[in-house]
Amino acid sequence: MIEPGTGTRGEAVAAWIRKRIVNGEFPPDTHLQEQVIGNLTGTSRTPVREALKLLQREQLVIYSPNRGYVVRRFSLKDILDAFEVRAMLEGMVCHIAAAKGLDGETQTALLDNVAEMGRVAFSTVWGEGESLRCFDLNFHFHRLLIAAADNQMLAATIAQTQRLPLIFNSERRLQNVSRVSRLFESGDMRRSCRDHEEILAAIRARDAASAERLMREHILKSRASIAQNFARAYPENAGGS
Repeated sequence: MIEPGTGTRGEAVAAWIRKRIVNGEFPPDTHLQEQVIGNLTGTSRTPVREALKLLQREQLVIYSPNRGYVVRRFSLKDILDAFEVRAMLEGMVCHIAAAKGLDGETQTALLDNVAEMGRVAFSTVWGEGESLRCFDLNFHFHRLLIAAADNQMLAATIAQTQRLPLIFNSERRLQNVSRVSRLFESGDMRRSCRDHEEILAAIRARDAASAERLMREHILKSRASIAQNFARAYPENAGGS
């Protein structure tokens, strides 16, 4: 059943479907039947149709006259394209945050985040737990900056680029924890930590141009790491177009 919240019933159904697509419960090529989803969510077909059209605009599902709506299959190119767009958008985030300046609470949270990520990334122990912890700290760093920019349109567009059902779940963690180390290795996380230090320093110095450039370079480095490590972590999808 759908959870109560703001928005229309169609938007609530869309959120219900979206969560299951991103978490892998509805895998790629799954046929999303209106009647079945209506029964599962306790709604009529009208909000289900609204939901499916919304998800089509988000490019999470595709429509064909013969099959109706099916869950989209994401490829490596889709993921790399999304990171390319994120590099531009999050560069804008850092430009705005640097130009506006950080409030004390946000600055403290970012400094604590960078320090904690450094402790984990540069420790002598490295395994799945450390990978996942760094991944969470990395995501939180970016989320803090997006909040600091205080631009809802920009935040919403970035969120759409993060919806990659092939590898990420609804918490933006990798679907399969055992693959974290293979997609983002310890060297990648250490590099990421150093990047965060430089980005934060530029923002604190109110150097908007440098902050924007550093963030773009940072995300493009992650894009390159994924391109290099993807086949090893996801051999079943490496050949997708």
